[in-house]
Amino acid sequence: MTSSSNRSGASAKPVAAALSREMDAAHATMAQREILWRIETQRERLAARRSALRQAAALRESASDRVDADASLPLRLLAFARMHPMAVAAVIGVAGAAAGPRKLLRLAGVVLPIVMRMRR
Repeated sequence: MTSSSNRSGASAKPVAAALSREMDAAHATMAQREILWRIETQRERLAARRSALRQAAALRESASDRVDADASLPLRLLAFARMHPMAVAAVIGVAGAAAGPRKLLRLAGVVLPIVMRMRR
């Protein structure tokens, strides 16, 4: 793989930025430029990923605070369950206790992991 065959002229900027950060451009060989280009590309990917994760977290945070009044009943129940997982677990626990101890243990094995995921 040659450095000229896998990059266009638009990618010369990351190479120049990497070279200025890492070493003097006059002393860099083509192999060193290739490595520096890969490093810079990786840095850009990581920065874009961090930005996307921050944006997704902000969207999740803002969306979890409200329930759409026009939403269907299952969507509203799901939103309530996400906002109040312990209340939902208590209701399920009461229903399970009425069913008996064996069924309660089986039910807890299924429901508890779901509730713990909702709390995250």
